[in-house]
Amino acid sequence: MVAALAPYAIVLGVIGTIGLSVIATWDRVERALEKFAGGFGVDIDRADLGLSAQRIGAILGVASGLLWFALIVVLHPDILNALLYVPMAFAAVAFGFRTWIRGKVAKRLKAFNDQFELVLRLISSGLRVGLSLRQAVALVIEESPEPARTEFARVIARASIGVPMDVALDDLVKRVPSDELQMFVDAIDIQSKTGGNLAKILDHLANTIKARRSIQRKVRSLTGEARASGWVIAALPVGLGVFIMATQPPMREAMFTTPIGHLSLITFVVLEVVGAGLVKAMMRLDV
Repeated sequence: MVAALAPYAIVLGVIGTIGLSVIATWDRVERALEKFAGGFGVDIDRADLGLSAQRIGAILGVASGLLWFALIVVLHPDILNALLYVPMAFAAVAFGFRTWIRGKVAKRLKAFNDQFELVLRLISSGLRVGLSLRQAVALVIEESPEPARTEFARVIARASIGVPMDVALDDLVKRVPSDELQMFVDAIDIQSKTGGNLAKILDHLANTIKARRSIQRKVRSLTGEARASGWVIAALPVGLGVFIMATQPPMREAMFTTPIGHLSLITFVVLEVVGAGLVKAMMRLDV
């Protein structure tokens, strides 16, 4: 009975030791986490999540601890491997968090680009009835949904405190990296230097964006079968692995309890991620 409980006592002792060490050095750990989380600042701003570096650091630290504890419970490693799982758990959580953030950024950027044709037509309409550029941009805030409303509200807010309109729009391009938005800002910059009918220029730009969206939809339809095949190819190894683990207990035990099994799992995950990324890159067509 005592011998059977010994591994669990060792694991609890390791967890307690690491916990006490973290508590004793928490200030340094917190500063390191905040410094690391600062690298997410640009993407956090683009996703408009409103998370501070301190909060991101706390999320990463807690999630890493929970993942590490889950690995200890499931894999029952020795003390050396348990310590090696700490950086692995943190790296996995950081990668997952960055992937989630970039997904939110991509979703918000797509929503902004989908609304941008309407934004251009609103600004063009405002200019045609005699509004200034700043007043026409303010019209976007009243008539457009999110995220265009928030992004152009930031532009007006900066312009209201004395920042030149062209500088505020350049900052918008940095926050929302869009080729179409860059063309809009370039058109305003050129028109301010050379003159011309800005409303007409924006109408032409809106028509170009509309045609571009039509081509993108056609390309997506034509490549739908290839993209579906890519997802199936990426899912086959995962499904086969789950089936083998469910039907072959000895292989499952070897995979989760031996160093060679752990190395095989890590290799599988790395190759799966690389393969999925390559398939996604092959299916991406820029129009």
